[in-house]
Amino acid sequence: LGAVHAGISGVYAYPGTPSTEITEFIQANAPQVRSKWCTNEKTAMEAALGMSYAGKRALVCMKHVGMNVAADAFVNSGITGIHGGLVVLAADDPSMHSSQNEQDSRHYAMGAKVMMLEPADSAECLDYAKRAFELSEKFDTPFILRICTRIAHSQSIVETGDRNECPIKDYSKDIPKFVMMPANAKKRHPVVEQRTLDIAEFAEN
Repeated sequence: LGAVHAGISGVYAYPGTPSTEITEFIQANAPQVRSKWCTNEKTAMEAALGMSYAGKRALVCMKHVGMNVAADAFVNSGITGIHGGLVVLAADDPSMHSSQNEQDSRHYAMGAKVMMLEPADSAECLDYAKRAFELSEKFDTPFILRICTRIAHSQSIVETGDRNECPIKDYSKDIPKFVMMPANAKKRHPVVEQRTLDIAEFAEN
């Protein structure tokens, strides 16, 4: 619901508990949002990236093991940055209720040098999702919203609000930013390192 309030234009996902219900909810309750089940998590990530590069806010949902499938596109998006806000919702499964392992998606945030928030209940899920899109655009970075099985399958009181209809950002062709040939990637590296310092300062203050 927080992503819908944040004004997303699209949600892309590959089903897998405990993340499946998020896309199902958006499909049932937000007909104005483009919603697609994808072939796998990598194609979901790429579709959401395309929407972000075009200047719209996008959400991509997957469970923790899906982060492995999406890693190629996801880690590179940490280098390119975004245009419209982009949030990757990673649903971890501690104790392996419905998964083959219990890996920790926080390592992907550190590895890709991107921001992450971890809500602790339904109200924080709503608030943090909205905040994640704002911070994604503020720091020009994809953003991970990490939940786990118990958060995904719990309920608590939330205060709903109105949908923020975000204007589409103007598109401009920017090959040095979005095409990661080695010459461009080398120039993006110091940008990412400075962004990491800026994010750390923001988090500490």
